Amino acid sequence: MKLSFESEEIPLEKTQLNTRIAVRSFQNDFSSAIIRVSDSIKNGSNDIEIKLNSIRFKKGLVAASGKTAFQTVPELSLVDTWILCKQLVAVLQTEYGMKFLGPQNKLMLDTANDLELKITHIAKSLLKKERFAKLNSFVIKNAMENPVKSFDFPRTNLLSPLSTHLGVADTSYVKTIGSGAEVLSDIGDRIAIAKEQITQQLSWEKERLTIQWGDVDPSEEILKRADSLNIILNKFALLAQDSPELLGAISSNIRNELMPLIYELNGGLNSSIYKLADERVKMQLYLDELQIKLVADINTTGEHMIEKTATSISTVIKEVAWIVILGVVTLILLLFGIPFMAGFYLAKARFKNSAPTRNT
Repeated sequence: MKLSFESEEIPLEKTQLNTRIAVRSFQNDFSSAIIRVSDSIKNGSNDIEIKLNSIRFKKGLVAASGKTAFQTVPELSLVDTWILCKQLVAVLQTEYGMKFLGPQNKLMLDTANDLELKITHIAKSLLKKERFAKLNSFVIKNAMENPVKSFDFPRTNLLSPLSTHLGVADTSYVKTIGSGAEVLSDIGDRIAIAKEQITQQLSWEKERLTIQWGDVDPSEEILKRADSLNIILNKFALLAQDSPELLGAISSNIRNELMPLIYELNGGLNSSIYKLADERVKMQLYLDELQIKLVADINTTGEHMIEKTATSISTVIKEVAWIVILGVVTLILLLFGIPFMAGFYLAKARFKNSAPTRNT
């Protein structure tokens, strides 16, 4: 008799598993292309604002692609990534998009068109014709109804609207999240991409601040301006001693010269501090959100696996119990049945042998 330990967990269908692998591979190509073109635009422009915008653009878009591609449900990740590509093409054709990246916007638009064609081809190769048609119509409709209005590329949960579009209940749409091994692999992939993106985001923020400050440390810039002010004030004191009659006119001129400089320095410092604080808050919120999602996924997966394992163990124990009972019964039969049968046949043989003797 063969005894096997089996779980009731339902693994992902082959199409779903292939979808997960294909979409995550595409996300890697997507990020590489966006980073390459953004850096090309930044390096090819002399406009500081365009340089800063190109960094903001790749920060927002790469982060968004990570959210869309690394979802628990493979088909949802495909649809959301598909929508992101269509939204990207659409926003780059608007006046807002063209101004944001400047004259080299066409480089990014050409890349976006290539990426949209690639994800569409991936969807067509993975899905059956009827399923592809349904998802394609949803993607087109959703991208048109939700145009990108900021280059943070905010995302929304697509489970409910997609289920409605397909005519199924939310609970019926997700049939399984995969076997235990598949779920653990998924969590590992998501932790890896989160670590990679955090490193990238911090590096790009440093790059942005370096460009904004003109490769000069803020403290050095402030000290230079303070030294300049000190020299001006010393000259002013000497001149005032030699020509007191010019004191009023010179002080007025100096005030007119110095006050805008002081206001500019103070405003620039405050602006940079506020921006740094804002970026820190945004990064912290992103990390908190990511941590909450990962903890929730791990908790859900753990509870699911514990429940299934307990059920499987209970089933195994029942099977083993029946085997033990059957073995005990068999053992009893062997211990008592064989001697009884042996005695019975031995007595019968003796009885047959004694019968002729009596007759004689």
